[in-house]
Amino acid sequence: MMNKPEISNCFDVDDIRKIREYNSLRHIHMTPEEIIQETQAGAEKVLRMLEQRKLMKV
Repeated sequence: MMNKPEISNCFDVDDIRKIREYNSLRHIHMTPEEIIQETQAGAEKVLRMLEQRKLMKV
């Protein structure tokens, strides 16, 4: 099993790649519904983080 990826302060393309690789390994044994629910919850956290860092206005 892969360790949870460490995300940099600048949240760049490499960070997105790390997250996608990590999630692809985790999602192998999940149903599509479980994947969607988890992805939506994770997206909310990322959007809040970006907003706090003033990288994106939501």
